[in-house]
Amino acid sequence: MKQTLQSSLWSSPDIRLVLPARALSYAGDAIAMVVLMLRVKEYGGAGAITVLLLAFAVPTVVMIPIAGRIVDSFDSRAVLVCATLLQTAAGVALAFSHDLVSTVGLVCLLQVGQAVAGPCWGALIPRIVGEEQVGRATGTSQALNGVAMLAGSAVGGVLVEWLGGRDALLVNAATFGLLTVVAGLVRTRRRPAPGVARAHGGFNAGLRAMLGDPLLRVLIVCLWVFVLVGEAVNVAEVFLVTDEVGLNSAGYGWVLAAQGAGAILGAWGCGRLNTSAARARAVMAGMAGIGVGTVGMGVANGVVLLIVGAVVTGTGGGLLNAATSTLIVTRVAEEVRGRVVAALSGTARACTLVALPLGGLLCDALRPRMTFLACGVTCVVGAGVAVVLVVRTKDSVVEAVSH
Repeated sequence: MKQTLQSSLWSSPDIRLVLPARALSYAGDAIAMVVLMLRVKEYGGAGAITVLLLAFAVPTVVMIPIAGRIVDSFDSRAVLVCATLLQTAAGVALAFSHDLVSTVGLVCLLQVGQAVAGPCWGALIPRIVGEEQVGRATGTSQALNGVAMLAGSAVGGVLVEWLGGRDALLVNAATFGLLTVVAGLVRTRRRPAPGVARAHGGFNAGLRAMLGDPLLRVLIVCLWVFVLVGEAVNVAEVFLVTDEVGLNSAGYGWVLAAQGAGAILGAWGCGRLNTSAARARAVMAGMAGIGVGTVGMGVANGVVLLIVGAVVTGTGGGLLNAATSTLIVTRVAEEVRGRVVAALSGTARACTLVALPLGGLLCDALRPRMTFLACGVTCVVGAGVAVVLVVRTKDSVVEAVSH
C-alpha cells in the first residue's frame, strides 16, 4: 500500500495544487469565451468573430522567439507569477471594456501572459511528477481541464442570460488570481543551474529539437495541417448553432460543454497509454474523430445530432492534444522543453492565423453548414494520409537500424 501511494500521481503536494488550479482557470476561460463570442457577434458578424479569434492567436505567434527562452532561462516561480498577474489584470479590464477595439487589445494582453505561462507549466509539471508519470499527468490534467471547460461553457451561457457579461468575466479574472497564488506556493522549481549560461537559440532550438525526431516530425506536420483545417470551423460555429439550428445563448454554451465532455474522454483515455507507438495511434485517431464529428455537426438539423457531433469532435481533440503533448515532453531533452513547447504552441497558433481568415471566407461563401462539411471531410482524408506517413516513417527507422 505504501508503494502504491508513493507511486501515485497525486502523492506530490505540488501536483495537488497545480492541476486543480489550472483546471479552474480553464473553467474561467470557457466562461469568458462564451461571453466574448456573444459580445463580439453583435459588433459585425463573422468578421468581428474572426478578429476576436485572431486576437487569441497572434500574441502566441509574436512571442515565439522569446517565450521559450524566458521559460528555459529564468526561475519558473518568477515567470509564472509575473505571467499570471498579467492575465489577472487583463481579465479584470476585460470585464469593464465595451467596444471591439478595447476587447481585442485586452485579449491580446491576456494571451501574451498565456504565451509564457503555458510553456512554463508544460516544462514544470514533468519536473514535479517525474519522467515515468508524464503521460498520466498530461492525460489527467487535460481530463480535468475538460471537466472544467464543460462546466465553464454551460455556466457561461447561463451567466450571460441571468447576470450579463461583466460578472462572468470577473469570474475568469478571479481564476487567474488564484493561479497566481498557486504559482507562488509551488515548491518544485525549474531554473538554470548556477554558473550555466542562459538558454540560447529560442524558437530555432525548439523547432530543431522537435523536428529532429522522425516520429514527431511526421505527427507535428500533420498536426499543423489539422489545425489549419479544423480551426477554420471555429468562425462558423456560433452561426451554425444559433442561426442554422436555432439555439439561444445557453444552448450555444451547452454545445461547447459537449465538446468539453468529449475532451475529457479523449484525454483520460490517452493518459492510460504507455508507449510512443500507442500515443502516435491516438494522434491519428483524434484527427479522424475531429473530422467525423465536424461532419456530424454540419449535417445536424436538431439538437441531438449537433450534441453527438460536438462530443465526437471533443473526444478527437482530447486524444490529439494529450497524445501530442505527451510525445513532445517524453521525446525531447529536458533542458529545451520550454522552447519546444513554445515552438509547438507558436507554430500551431500560426496555422490558426491562416485558418481563421479562411474560416471567415468559407463561412461567407459556403455558409456555416457547408463550411463544417468541407472541413470535416478534409480532416478525415488527411487522417488517412497521416496513417500512411507514420507507417512509412516507422518502416524507414527499422530499416536504418537493421543496416
